[in-house]
Amino acid sequence: MNPISNFVKRLDTIDVSRQFMSDYCRVSLNRTLAASEYYVEIYHNSLEKCLELASLSPEEIVIVDYGGGHGLLSAYAKYLGFGRVVYVDINPEAVRMAEQVFEIIGFKPDEIITGDVSRLIEWCHISDVMPNALVSIDVIEHIYVLDDFFGALHSISPKMKMVFTTASTPYNSRVVRNLHRSMQADELGTTTRKGFWQKRRDYIQSEWSDMSERELDYWADNTRGLIYDDVKRAVESQSPNLLCDDYNTCDPVTGSWTERILPEEDYRQILMPYGWSLDVKPGHYNVHRKGLKAIASRRNNKVIALSPTNSPRGFRQRRRYKRALSIAPFIYLIVS
Repeated sequence: MNPISNFVKRLDTIDVSRQFMSDYCRVSLNRTLAASEYYVEIYHNSLEKCLELASLSPEEIVIVDYGGGHGLLSAYAKYLGFGRVVYVDINPEAVRMAEQVFEIIGFKPDEIITGDVSRLIEWCHISDVMPNALVSIDVIEHIYVLDDFFGALHSISPKMKMVFTTASTPYNSRVVRNLHRSMQADELGTTTRKGFWQKRRDYIQSEWSDMSERELDYWADNTRGLIYDDVKRAVESQSPNLLCDDYNTCDPVTGSWTERILPEEDYRQILMPYGWSLDVKPGHYNVHRKGLKAIASRRNNKVIALSPTNSPRGFRQRRRYKRALSIAPFIYLIVS
């Protein structure tokens, strides 16, 4: 029987209302479970891509699920028979939620690490384990400094194969417009919620109380994308942080970006010093919805399916590839 359908049946047994978790985790998990078959398809495709890259059987793989908050990919990897699965999540509340889910569905990762990539490095060193692969669902667009992140992963294993998914695709103009609206809302804030711009301005004013209103506005504008410590360094060294994108912004407290959109070439430049290459693939739509949305999803998936599976060569293949990327709701970033 189809492993995706079987695993979805296990997820159907989760009653989120009976679990102890924060409201944020509850809403997030409910959203995933409402489209569980679609998300498990994405997990399945991501794990398959890892197996292809590593040229190993599932039993031989030590794989890291660099968590998006639910741990469901970790559980599914164990369900498929992956040898050793390591679940990493920086959010302690998300880890507690995932542990409850693991108990209900009967599959759980071999290791659970609460923390970021530095904690993963520490665990690998103590355990003398070198992962073969890493999968990360909708996380890469939030990581503060990608150079540091990939440098840390390279220190674990230069040969690690990685698959990232991100809905922050620069190719789909409709997605970009929606993300820009979200970024602008976070940057400017609302009447009830302070925006990132105001947070930076307040911090700068607290550090330099003699700064003029005009100077405060200038530095609040030109430290977008920085946490407080880096804001301070930028002002002290008189080095404005000039981002190429007019919308990308991050929380100055946590460093978490609001669905940051990066061009493919930026990822390549970040990966190049570590000897890693990048392949970008279009993701698919959810065909399990009802009505006109399902019809539109199936139509778009037919176009995406025509995209070449390898590096496109020739005018017709490149045109199909670009067309697929331009309508895809998310993309796979495949690093090897």
